[in-house]
Amino acid sequence: MPIYRTDEELEEVGRSFLRRLGLEGQVRPDPMTVIGKIKHNDPRFNYRRVSDRMMPDAEARWDSDKCEVAMRESIFTGMQRGEAHARFVVFHEISHYVLGHQGTRNRAATAKTRSYSVGTIRHEEGEASRLAAIIMAPEHLVPENKSAYDLADLFGMSEKAAIIRKEDVDRIRRQRRGELRPLPESVKELLRNAKDKGFPIQTRLDD
Repeated sequence: MPIYRTDEELEEVGRSFLRRLGLEGQVRPDPMTVIGKIKHNDPRFNYRRVSDRMMPDAEARWDSDKCEVAMRESIFTGMQRGEAHARFVVFHEISHYVLGHQGTRNRAATAKTRSYSVGTIRHEEGEASRLAAIIMAPEHLVPENKSAYDLADLFGMSEKAAIIRKEDVDRIRRQRRGELRPLPESVKELLRNAKDKGFPIQTRLDD
């Protein structure tokens, strides 16, 4: 049975992991530094570079039996250059290790390959992606009132990943403060129109 962690629990998993490596306060940690520190703490852990043609069905792969992250050469070199996608791929596979996922897990190269994942595998892939984003941009290091584009630049993430991460951080902070999620502007407009027509509207519209 897969383990279902709340957002807060997964945030703590990521922060605890970075704390153990001495990276809790570091913005934009280098993936190779993270790998080196994991190896120092856990001699079983290893990584391997594989030619792209030898790994046609995945960009990278976690193998719990070998305690190893294998990655395409193009992902390794991209990671070294600081490319957002390559960084995310590597942190995704590291997240499988951190979460104790068993078996072989792929960061698939194509949507078609990913579609074969079902049940536990699908859940663990999603969980690894969530944790990868947390490791890249821990909530306690995310500045207030910054845009997703600011976060992408600050933490070396893709804009897509930064948008999702900002939504997650905003939701966690709203819950912590006991705040409700702001209404979309389209909903506000409907309520304003209803109010203008005399309907009793209790919702605060901030205007």
